[in-house]
Amino acid sequence: MSGRRLIMQKNDVDYKKLNQINHWVFDLDNTLYPHGANLFSQIDRKMGEFIQSVFDVSYADAKVMQKKYFMEHGTTLRGLMSEQGIEPYDYLKFVHDIDFSVLKVDTALNEALHKLPGEKYIYTNASTEYAKNVLSHIGLNGFFQDFFDIHDADFLPKPHEASYHKMIDKFDIDPNSSIMVEDIAGNLKPAAELGMATVWVNTGVHWSDNGVKETRIDHTAPDLSSWLSHVTKNME
Repeated sequence: MSGRRLIMQKNDVDYKKLNQINHWVFDLDNTLYPHGANLFSQIDRKMGEFIQSVFDVSYADAKVMQKKYFMEHGTTLRGLMSEQGIEPYDYLKFVHDIDFSVLKVDTALNEALHKLPGEKYIYTNASTEYAKNVLSHIGLNGFFQDFFDIHDADFLPKPHEASYHKMIDKFDIDPNSSIMVEDIAGNLKPAAELGMATVWVNTGVHWSDNGVKETRIDHTAPDLSSWLSHVTKNME
């Protein structure tokens, strides 16, 4: 099957079908806030500083190590745990100690989320503590029913299939009446294979379309705020 047939980006939204979704599972970073906030640049810097401090190497050498772990293990943390025996808790606390004030409240998005029928959840490769910090700065503190974070996943990040099964079990949701919203196309592949509908938030950066040719995408939303506002308006 060709990549073109697999992608299936639908321009005509089936509002009736979306109205039957009982569970909305949202990624956090670059999905519920714009990629332009660029929180990752701060986290990326902190990851290098952590490795620099722990291994007493130059920052340049630390970044080489970081990128190697990321490429070989999916996340820097997974590489540090697997190859160096690093405990994850201090690492996560250090790299997530960043300036969240760059985040802004998107009133239109938040209003659409409140109108959206069904339960809403967060599935993130970060920690729940970090997710709650982000949500408090974008006006969504206390809004989501539950979180599935990197601890819940036993530090196996998306798109490891086993983590998606654990996420479904924790939330106690039926994949066939659920939808996942995510900015990295390849992270939607396991969700689609489990029967979930998918929404790709295409941020336009080079890693956002990773895996797009192998993934069934039901809806594409370059601007989640506008897309959800349009959806909820037409579901009324």
